[in-house]
Amino acid sequence: QEAMAAPSTAMAAPIVVNDWAKENEHCFAPPICNKLMHKSQITVMFVGGPNSRKDFHIEEGGEFFLQLRGAMELPTVQQGKLKRVRISEGHLFVLPRRIPHSPQRPEAGSLGLVIERCREDGELDCLRWYTDFDVCEEVLYERYFRCEDLGRDLVPVVKQFLASPENETGKPTATSIEPNPPFEQDRSTLVPDPINLFQWIDANTQRLAQGEVIDLLKELEHPDKEFTVHVVGGVSEQSGCRQCETFLYQLRGKSLLTEGGAEKALEEDACYVVPAGREYTIRREKDSVGLVVAQSKVL
Repeated sequence: QEAMAAPSTAMAAPIVVNDWAKENEHCFAPPICNKLMHKSQITVMFVGGPNSRKDFHIEEGGEFFLQLRGAMELPTVQQGKLKRVRISEGHLFVLPRRIPHSPQRPEAGSLGLVIERCREDGELDCLRWYTDFDVCEEVLYERYFRCEDLGRDLVPVVKQFLASPENETGKPTATSIEPNPPFEQDRSTLVPDPINLFQWIDANTQRLAQGEVIDLLKELEHPDKEFTVHVVGGVSEQSGCRQCETFLYQLRGKSLLTEGGAEKALEEDACYVVPAGREYTIRREKDSVGLVVAQSKVL
């Protein structure tokens, strides 16, 4: 699965992603295939491979993907039809909420960043199986459940399906589908394909060199309503204070973060999560490029 059982965690200091990944390399191979870096209002995890699955996951919040090494496949059901999304190395993809998806990571040694928000009170997730994974037209089995921890809370649902007559026969029954689901699947949104983030940065070098804050999803006319994804260049300075957490990732160069009365250096490849409700200022050096990601529930 795309997550593991773990308590809430918070970052005490910036983390250099590549160094951290090397230290936790054993976690990115089967059977674990993932490692949680941060969990509070948002969850920041890194996922390796190889792994595969036959179920589709549907949730009330969206997901952010940035593939750092290798490639992954993300079968989705968009506008009622199967669409296989390939997220190659260096590519960024944002999946809006309520769209069925089934992350597949067939490549050994691959590594991807995934960000999603924690579930709020009353929100439920869904696991769904189709009679034909390659078509996704007829639902074989689905269950809605409260999800506090994916690695823990998905297991009972998967076990129920494996022991079900639907799994044995490959045919749905009268109880296969929830007659009154807690939310409706998104059947109207067509999601833009992944973009090569680093090619996009190179194509916008002049704007970033002027210190511009570029709203990436707005530029792409992306339909997601939960995520804010900014790419920011230097020399520049930004201050902020969000009611949700803010994920900072230093893609190129260096910057200096001031928050909570302390200064924190962000070297290249370092990331940090600013707590919700905390004021911060970030000063970016010449030729630096940073990624800023935040996610909050659609009201």
